[in-house]
Amino acid sequence: MPYLSKTFLSCFVIALCAVAQIQPVVTGEDGEGSVNWESRVIVARGIGAPNLDLPEAARRPGAIRAAQMVALRNALETVKGIYLNSSTTVQNFMTTSDVITSQISGYIKGFEQKGRERYMSDGSVEVTMEIPLDGIGGINDLLLGNTVGDTPLVTKFQGKKAKKEVIFSGLIIDCRGLKVKPALSPKVLDEDGKEIYGSTYVTKEWAVKYGVVGYAKTVEGAAKLGRVGDKPGKVKAVKSSGDNSTDIVISKDDAADIRSASKNLKFLSECRVVFVVD
Repeated sequence: MPYLSKTFLSCFVIALCAVAQIQPVVTGEDGEGSVNWESRVIVARGIGAPNLDLPEAARRPGAIRAAQMVALRNALETVKGIYLNSSTTVQNFMTTSDVITSQISGYIKGFEQKGRERYMSDGSVEVTMEIPLDGIGGINDLLLGNTVGDTPLVTKFQGKKAKKEVIFSGLIIDCRGLKVKPALSPKVLDEDGKEIYGSTYVTKEWAVKYGVVGYAKTVEGAAKLGRVGDKPGKVKAVKSSGDNSTDIVISKDDAADIRSASKNLKFLSECRVVFVVD
């Protein structure tokens, strides 16, 4: 990625923090930003026009810097619009903590340009930047790092268990048709509202590495993800839950199967859960 001065980035981030847009997908004439939840990356594009007042040799580098500025802006706005949980967006969370705002803004500055620039006939330049949601120092780490422990807070299932013990290597929950929205920290509930899975069931190590929940478009695609292992359980969600429709509800029978063996807590602690969404 072409060099961006610290002064430029500092001014850029300060200006962006005042923007109140919290849309999960950002679009505009000069670029866009979105989250690919299957690959768990933020993709941001920016278009920069050449400054015709500059010498010809400086126009293209200037257009590239302008495109990068737009891409960074769209990246930050996209992050703000991500659902943290069933009631909160990242934007909401950032307004409660100057430290988190500073950390997220600093992390966004680390975006790397993906591939080469795309040059248009009018002299404009388009760049694409990507940043992962997961990993040490990443979005997940910054937002969930203080809410999950080195060991799970929940060590024993509460609620009715199935009579026959069932052991899963992971869990695939088909949420299609329920308008479930992806989030960094969703929950799985039974029909009585008892929590089957959520951030209290996981360890920080796995949550930071892979996210609390993975997302896929098909059950077959979910099964191919390494995180669910070779013998995942497969259930159908009953409905979505929460103000943001990020949590899901499963049937009492399916909940009982998951609770049927304490060994199932291991795959939950390792975040081996995937939601299949539309």
